[in-house]
Amino acid sequence: MSDDRTLHQSDAEQAAARSRSENREGPPAEIPGYDLEYCVGSGAYGEVWVAIDRNTRRKVAVKFYTHRRGVDVGMLSREVEKLARLSADRYVVQLLDVGWNATPPYYVMDYIDNGSLEDLLRDNGPLPKAQALAIFQDVLLGLMHLHNKGILHCDLKPGNVLLDEDLNPRLADFGQARLHSEQDGALGTLFYMAPEQADVSATPDVRWDVYSAGVLLFCMLSGHPPHRSDDFLEKLQRIESVHDRLEAYRSQLRNSETRQQIRNLVRNDPSLGAILEKCLAASPQRRYQSVHEVVTALQERESKVTRRPLLILGLATPLVLMGIMLTFFWFMYQKAKTETYTAIEQKAGESNRWAAQLAASNASVQVDNYFRLAVALANTPSLKNDIKEILGNPNYAGSQNKLANPLNNFEKDLNHERELLANLPASGRLHRLLLQRMQDPQFPTPASIFICDPYGTQIGTSFEGQSASNVLGKNYSYRSYFSGSHRDLNLKEPDDQQRLHSDRLEQRQHISDTHFSAAFRSTANQHWKVAFTAPVFDEEEFLGVIAVTVDTGNFIEFNNRTNQYAMLIDAREGENRGTILEHPFLSQTLDQGRLVPDLAFRVRVPDPYLSQAMGEFRDPIGQADLEGDAKSLAQHFEGPWISGTYPVTSHFGHLGTDRKRSATGLIVLAAESREAVMQPVQRLSNSLLQIGTWTSLLLFSAFLALAWFALRTVRLSSDRILAGGLTASETTSRSGSN
Repeated sequence: MSDDRTLHQSDAEQAAARSRSENREGPPAEIPGYDLEYCVGSGAYGEVWVAIDRNTRRKVAVKFYTHRRGVDVGMLSREVEKLARLSADRYVVQLLDVGWNATPPYYVMDYIDNGSLEDLLRDNGPLPKAQALAIFQDVLLGLMHLHNKGILHCDLKPGNVLLDEDLNPRLADFGQARLHSEQDGALGTLFYMAPEQADVSATPDVRWDVYSAGVLLFCMLSGHPPHRSDDFLEKLQRIESVHDRLEAYRSQLRNSETRQQIRNLVRNDPSLGAILEKCLAASPQRRYQSVHEVVTALQERESKVTRRPLLILGLATPLVLMGIMLTFFWFMYQKAKTETYTAIEQKAGESNRWAAQLAASNASVQVDNYFRLAVALANTPSLKNDIKEILGNPNYAGSQNKLANPLNNFEKDLNHERELLANLPASGRLHRLLLQRMQDPQFPTPASIFICDPYGTQIGTSFEGQSASNVLGKNYSYRSYFSGSHRDLNLKEPDDQQRLHSDRLEQRQHISDTHFSAAFRSTANQHWKVAFTAPVFDEEEFLGVIAVTVDTGNFIEFNNRTNQYAMLIDAREGENRGTILEHPFLSQTLDQGRLVPDLAFRVRVPDPYLSQAMGEFRDPIGQADLEGDAKSLAQHFEGPWISGTYPVTSHFGHLGTDRKRSATGLIVLAAESREAVMQPVQRLSNSLLQIGTWTSLLLFSAFLALAWFALRTVRLSSDRILAGGLTASETTSRSGSN
């Protein structure tokens, strides 16, 4: 029961066979018309020699029945009978001649150039799956031809499958073959025959060849048959009885599991694994019932493999189209959203610029009115006379040098001189005049009006609802509203102190035209203030400066709301550029009776916001690192906001009263919550996105349903393949096997 070789072998084995044939005495017999060259192998019943046909010079193979001579003729007769039935079958080695009466008997058959499948596996190892399947399918077709002519091979193994010049298989060695009508058992080769075949009393069955064909495919894919192991071979060798050896073989095959081996062997091809698993089923009832079923299963598998790209294409195409559609939808959605947002932002910016322009126009009217008030006072004859009277008073003239130094503003030893100034009749008249003008309905009510002499000392003043005694006689020449510079001097800075010390009174810098001062903090109410000043001249003589101060907290008129507000910003060059002079945070904090954190006064609006007419805005008050209640109030202004700006202009300013309108350096910034502006667009965007999402889900659900139906249909087809058609085909195969 060894895997005996019955036909042409590999080159190495041919050389070995020639060597053996040279060492033996010669061929078993001479054959008329043929020249025997060398022996290629021997088996249980005889030898196989290579010979040359003298007429055609064709190489042939001759099989001699040299053993057990009493049954040689009977065995030869049976094998020749099977070969004769298979004449002209391209899947079978062809019978050419028979020596019935020769001693020993023989028959001549085709010589196959490339040896056996066993040689190929031994030389090259396991075959690629595609090549193995091609050989396997041809072997199955050969078996089908055998079975259709009533012949069972009963000894299918790699050594009995010869390969022609194109590596196409030919079935050979029909020494164990049986007709359907024969009831005699036929022992095949260990590890290649079905477990039920390993019984001398078994009746031949087509399912034996199904099992052997499965082993053949397993060998081509793995290089060895299933179940064979060194331990089991050693165990069989220790068993002396043939009956017990066969029983051990049957038990081994029925109790061993090949499923995991098969899955590992064809892990990426479950359909092929299932076919192979069913071919190798230990129970003949679970095995394919005919070779035809195996061929059908392979064809269905091939059809499935062929259909797989179409199936994948059929499944992928809707997905790709859906992906393209969703991508296009998303692109158009984002494009429409971006364009809409941009358009809305543009419109909101224009709206806020218009609101800022309206507020700036109102502020410009106030600026002109405050300048008009200052100019009117500067041109009042009685005011000039009172100033000249004070300047000519001997008591005031004697203290003028001391009072003219702003560094002495808080010296208590000058209180006497300040009291003398306050008690001068002209000083009283100035106070009454200024108070009268503050209450004049022709002009807006300022925070204060005061008069400085030619050196910056206040000689007449009036404050809204406050006493003027605490500032009368103090010097404010360091203020920009007197000097006309872009900033106030800092009395605590050494450089500015040195400048004030070095200034000679007669050369002290002062304004010569109307002037809009730099912003300064009010010591009374924390508000930012600005001053509108005009010089007082009598002919060519400079008498002093009239200053009208205003709290910027009430400078612009705007209906501040939760989602929209306005602020006043000093955009003039200098260290105070970007200072926020008016802001809802400042006014709300003061209205609640709380002090405004110093940090809120120090924040600056960055330059880009000062130069752009409209756009996105981040409020520095909302970004400031405040604490407590101030932080809670400032958080509302974090934004983002959409802003629009507009400058505050005046007929006066630095250029005088007879010029065209010019910028004051103040700008109004109106800001509107971006979230509030975009809320309608966001709602529409969310609705479109929701519709798109639901549409996509419905399309995807429909695709999944169709894909499930298609895959289920394919799976049912595959299950039918793997089941092997256990209906009509089972009946056909079983009837054919009987």
